[in-house]
Amino acid sequence: MVEKHIKHLLYNHDCVIIPDFGGLITRYVPARINPVKHTLVPPSKKIAFNEKLVLNDGLLISTIAYTNNITKEEARQLVMSFVHEVRNRLDSEQRFELTDIGVFKYNHERKLVFDYTEGDNLLEASFGLPEIVARPIRHEEPAVLRTLIKERQAAEAAPARKPFKARLKRAYHVAAGLALTGLVGATLYMLSLQTDYNLSSLNPISLINGDKQAAAEQTAITVPVQNEATLKQDAGIGAFDAAEAGIENEAEAWGDASSSTSDFETQYAADEIVNDKDEPVAEVAAPSVASTTVSGKDGRFYIITGGYARMLNAEFSRQEIAEFGHEAKVLEPGKGSRLFKVSVADFASAEEAQAAMNTYRQTFGDNIWVFNN
Repeated sequence: MVEKHIKHLLYNHDCVIIPDFGGLITRYVPARINPVKHTLVPPSKKIAFNEKLVLNDGLLISTIAYTNNITKEEARQLVMSFVHEVRNRLDSEQRFELTDIGVFKYNHERKLVFDYTEGDNLLEASFGLPEIVARPIRHEEPAVLRTLIKERQAAEAAPARKPFKARLKRAYHVAAGLALTGLVGATLYMLSLQTDYNLSSLNPISLINGDKQAAAEQTAITVPVQNEATLKQDAGIGAFDAAEAGIENEAEAWGDASSSTSDFETQYAADEIVNDKDEPVAEVAAPSVASTTVSGKDGRFYIITGGYARMLNAEFSRQEIAEFGHEAKVLEPGKGSRLFKVSVADFASAEEAQAAMNTYRQTFGDNIWVFNN
């Protein structure tokens, strides 16, 4: 009987307190659409429970006494009996159900919780409103329109064949590219056959991953001697051009040219002299000459003025420097290098070579460098 009065009060009130047990609170829920069931639900009330609302406000007891025409004391006894029964059911069965309202039960912390059961709509304004089923409307295209759409999709999916002129133009571009590639390859091959060129020097990767000193040697330029004897330099340059032209016309004449040029290397020999009586005389010892060519590693530090791809060019530069009183030498190419380096002086330590750099820069410019052989 108490359950029936509680449900009736929830229609007209937002809160119904059960003395010494807790209060049931209603909350307005607006109309909503269920996208899965495709239904439209009218506005309603949702019920929650607060076990801290235990203070008797007299609403439930007064309603029971008035409806049943009994005294409030008798109505209070009925409510107390109902609360006692609810607690006994919770202790024994761990749950108690209020018909069409919800279920009371204990959680793992032994606290009373309430699960609302959506039954009758307790909102008077929505009394008698059912759930409305609203199925989505599917638009049906006419048969002619569907046929046109399919034909258009098939036409778009089919690959469009390019016209003959476009294909001919593309073939022309491909042929031109292949011809240009072959021409570049043939040019590089012809350059590689020349004695002055090396394909490895055209490779930019070698300048990055190779020895830094080798890169400096490949990019080195000849440092002109800045002196008052400019006329002698012009004469030396003319002789250099004439000699190099002769070398290109007769590549194997290097030995003859070097032997005929007294400025390159003075060779001395001891000849056996025979007298009238066919008696041999003592051999004449060759005078000692300082070597102007350095082969192999010697650990010394050289001040380099330039690097050359040919020994002939390096020897001409050495002779020009030697004319001004410097002990110039030619360093033969080491491992990983193809350049003949011309030095103006050499020292036993790097500190001595660096200390002399400023003095030699005044004559040979700022492009000289120290090389450890």
